Amino acid sequence: MIVWIAAAAAAACAGLGAAMVREAYRVRLRREEVALPRLPAAFDGFRILFISDVHRRTVRPLLGLLAGEGGGADLVLIGGDLTERGVPFSRVRENARLLAGIAPVFMVFGNHDYDEDAEALARLLREERVTLLRNESRVIRRGVQSIRLAGVDDPSSGRDDVRAALRGIPDRQTSCTILLAHDPLIVERMTARDLYRTDLILAGHTHGGQIVLPLVGPLARGHLRYLRGWRTPPRRTKTGGSDGPWLFVSCGYGTSHLPLRLMAPAEAHLFTLRSLRRHPDPPSESR
Repeated sequence: MIVWIAAAAAAACAGLGAAMVREAYRVRLRREEVALPRLPAAFDGFRILFISDVHRRTVRPLLGLLAGEGGGADLVLIGGDLTERGVPFSRVRENARLLAGIAPVFMVFGNHDYDEDAEALARLLREERVTLLRNESRVIRRGVQSIRLAGVDDPSSGRDDVRAALRGIPDRQTSCTILLAHDPLIVERMTARDLYRTDLILAGHTHGGQIVLPLVGPLARGHLRYLRGWRTPPRRTKTGGSDGPWLFVSCGYGTSHLPLRLMAPAEAHLFTLRSLRRHPDPPSESR
């Protein structure tokens, strides 16, 4: 009897392990509409492909899913950790080139992008037409209207400077700003004024916990406040009101350490921006 129980337990563990590997290598493209009250009318319907934490994976299978979306994307944002220690530069270059073939690409560094020669990686990105934002911002134009895209360097290693990233962005109701950061804890380093000038914050880093056990929760417990999906940052406005940015945290596309996932699906995101006068509830799909 004990032998049979042990065999059954071993089989169950093997089956669970196989399922976790499959989960780690699945390709999901989550589609959501995001309404931003200050978004200019020209950007209504603007589509952003957001991908974070690629690590060792290739993005080629993702392109097949995106090809099925009429119109593809207007902008690609990479939320850091495009690579990690030991990943061949040839794979990183291919991923950058494939993403740049979709639309203009902007990226921020994550902690693992510093595992090896970060400046060599920065040169590779420039060669593949990927704009790296290191505590700075850029203007994105559609006709005569524009939005601002700001990016902070890796917060988890202390290289971030939100003040520099948001420099020059006015305190105006008409200014729409998207902030790209690797670590969602960036929101706890932002003042009420910083948040007031920001409409949407996109982050990754947490992997959604990567391995989440029923009743126990994620094995990686350092980001429980901002683990995944839509969140409300603290101090959303200077006056403490309800207006202000939404924070979105992706479960990420790749994995770190072991290629295993459980109840934290690998994902990329296709956001369609909508221009509305009021801020709606975040999409229920990712709550």
